[in-house]
Amino acid sequence: MKTLTPQMASQLANAAYQIRTAERTGYSLGKLPSQITNNFSFDLSNGPIMGVSGGMLSRVFNRQTGFAVIGHGKNQYQGDTVLAIRGTFMKISLKSLELRDVVTDLHFGLATGDNQTRIHAGFNKVFQSIKPALTESLDPLLRGNSSGTLHCVGHSLGGALAHLAADWVKRYYGNRVCLYTFGAPRVGLTEFAKKTTSTIDKHFRCVHASDPIPMIPVWPFIHAPYNKQEFVLSPGMSINPFAHSMAKSPGYLNTASGHSWKEIAQKTRTNAQSVVLRYANRHQASFSTYWSLRITDALITILKKAGQLPVILAAAGVGTALTFYDLLARSMEHIAKLTPEFFEDVKGLLGHMLVFAGYVTKTVADLTARFIRWVFDVTLGALYRSARQAFDNLE
Repeated sequence: MKTLTPQMASQLANAAYQIRTAERTGYSLGKLPSQITNNFSFDLSNGPIMGVSGGMLSRVFNRQTGFAVIGHGKNQYQGDTVLAIRGTFMKISLKSLELRDVVTDLHFGLATGDNQTRIHAGFNKVFQSIKPALTESLDPLLRGNSSGTLHCVGHSLGGALAHLAADWVKRYYGNRVCLYTFGAPRVGLTEFAKKTTSTIDKHFRCVHASDPIPMIPVWPFIHAPYNKQEFVLSPGMSINPFAHSMAKSPGYLNTASGHSWKEIAQKTRTNAQSVVLRYANRHQASFSTYWSLRITDALITILKKAGQLPVILAAAGVGTALTFYDLLARSMEHIAKLTPEFFEDVKGLLGHMLVFAGYVTKTVADLTARFIRWVFDVTLGALYRSARQAFDNLE
């Protein structure tokens, strides 16, 4: 099966941002690199794929611009199709957003996706709005063309939509599908990740270690491929909104410039490891990807040891952000009262969360549900503010 090179995939993800004209005529992708024009042609005579959204995402996805373009393969990619979906270049003001709004908008709201698993409602809403146009454009290319491969490409929130598109095409048309994402957020819960891992033929998930967007929405949302590799394009000691850029230095476009995926640095990431955090060591924590993962792993470890993980995951599948975190806080309060060991486990987790969020002098003495919920809020708020700054820095 032919796949796009890292360079081609990143060039296509970046090219999708050039669809900025607010009318249905006059669209242009500008001057594309020769590696793209030699292998794919784009017909924009009818404009790009359009879509609409609402709620928070109406501020993220400008409803007056196109979302995606479709390219026809030629030369070595004859018979293949490429679907490039943009992220957002619309500036988002942080000043008008309350902490709870940031946490709620970007984390919860669940919907049932096309594969009958639970996914982020906002991503699903945008995808469903562009699906009729996708069907109209892809039908003549994919139906009856079982030998052709569809290459789905996207950066940022466009990567989330590319993920949904890849899963839908595989189930609806049955073609071979390759998915290439750069700095994409998590799309769904565990079952979605497992199902798409088993159905999508090739999945190249590329991240910068400092990029906050791949860290959201936080657990219980998880990434696919499930329990498999990600491609880490650049290291990072701390979370940095500027690491999310597609074209600005270091930028995914610059760091994914290789001609072979074997040239790209990789590491294997499991979705959870057993971690116990001690309160006395809380000042080792920092606002970084490493500690974001360790804090999540420590939370899951506590829930597993106490036998509460199935209950919490079930609540995640049917609840909202408010009800989920209220339940989680109450569960942690209950667990802390079970034994002295659990009390220390919960206290250590909360201490590290506070340092992660910048509350380095705040002590943990009161393990009530109200205090635990506040710790969740400030921790998630720090991460999601960084994510919103990453969106705001896009052009």
